[in-house]
Amino acid sequence: MSRNRHHRSGNPASSNVPGNRPQDHRPAQGKPRTVTVKGISLTIDPKLMDDWGLVELLYDYQSDPEGNALAVIPFLRKVLGDGYARVKDALRDPDTGRISGESMGEFVEELMEKLNDAAPNS
Repeated sequence: MSRNRHHRSGNPASSNVPGNRPQDHRPAQGKPRTVTVKGISLTIDPKLMDDWGLVELLYDYQSDPEGNALAVIPFLRKVLGDGYARVKDALRDPDTGRISGESMGEFVEELMEKLNDAAPNS
């Protein structure tokens, strides 16, 4: 009686294909995802980081934060799109109608963390 030592139950082709293994429940790569920053839900498209204009804006903002602090405005407009006005409204102090630099700074810091999570290798 002979045994087939190479015989496995199930579909042998599927057991060696990396795409068939769980990937720790990571979100789909390259697809927009919703993140929450300071209680504001935003849809972030990780493909944004494949835009050279956005990379230049990010460089301007990060290369000299004191001298180019205002560079954050076009960066946020580009990243947030229509959500920029919604973010400003959410951060606006209801008593004064103003948005403090501190609250916007905290928002930007948390947003940058979320962008890194959304597109870690971009």
